[in-house]
Amino acid sequence: MAHIAVVGTGRVGSALAYTLAFQHWVKCLTLTDINEKLARMTAEEICHAMAMNGYDTEIQADGKASEIEGADIIVICAGTARTPGMSRRDLAAKNAGIVKQIVVDTLDNNSHAKYFVITNPVDAMATLAEHVAEGRAEVIGTGTCLETVRFRTVLARELKVQARRIECYVGGEHGESSVPIWSMVSIEGIPLLDYLRAHKIALDFKKCEEYVRNISVAVIEGTGGTRWGPAGAFTEVLHGLVCNTGRVLAFSRSRVFEGIPIPVHVTVPGKIGTQNSFDIWSYITAEEREKIASAAHDIYETYRKIEGTV
Repeated sequence: MAHIAVVGTGRVGSALAYTLAFQHWVKCLTLTDINEKLARMTAEEICHAMAMNGYDTEIQADGKASEIEGADIIVICAGTARTPGMSRRDLAAKNAGIVKQIVVDTLDNNSHAKYFVITNPVDAMATLAEHVAEGRAEVIGTGTCLETVRFRTVLARELKVQARRIECYVGGEHGESSVPIWSMVSIEGIPLLDYLRAHKIALDFKKCEEYVRNISVAVIEGTGGTRWGPAGAFTEVLHGLVCNTGRVLAFSRSRVFEGIPIPVHVTVPGKIGTQNSFDIWSYITAEEREKIASAAHDIYETYRKIEGTV
């Protein structure tokens, strides 16, 4: 069982904390926010939710990330959220200082913790967090985890099958340079093209890709911001980290690419767990690898703009 600290209890942070409180593998949740009252009252509401359901996860709250001690995983959600018409990349300058300070404030008191970065633009922010940690902690990012669950959702609807019957992934950057990995799509173990031929189905590939890239804008316009999708998707990544599930998921890790002077965080879906060593790089097409490499260059350009400014 794990002690997980969630830094930032806005829309995504609070929804994720609520979801984590009902997981059997979570022993303790520490919530922090620059708005201490928000963190404390979020914790209070979660306690109310648990009281009637037989869960006894320990919940604690504070206003300072520097007060976190002994966490196994530190989840960085704090930062300015995206608004309609804004690219995730536009948030880099505003959120870089926040992410850096959280890592600086928590490293010494959490010597065995891993960092899970959610703050956007997440790939550049995870790259920054890893640079600040200087090898003292493992850092992973959400990467294209959300694009992947959205990909599964739209495929399930278009193919009229249950989402759990579909295996699919998106790689690259969380945002403009996401890469749907069509070569790895399967339904009940049957490769997509074989499935389409066998069932005489015509799938609109472009429509699916547009849904993956644009649905977040519609959610933000309709509800003010994403919340439950991230909570559900990110919980499974955290589950993999804590319980060493070995499930192949989309999340970002640092990787070296030709022409980029430093390792950058980019998503190549792989096994989640204590080692995080295997990924699907050698199983995807050359074209998909080229697109992911191009996404890595885009991520580096975002990172380069804030490198040295924080």
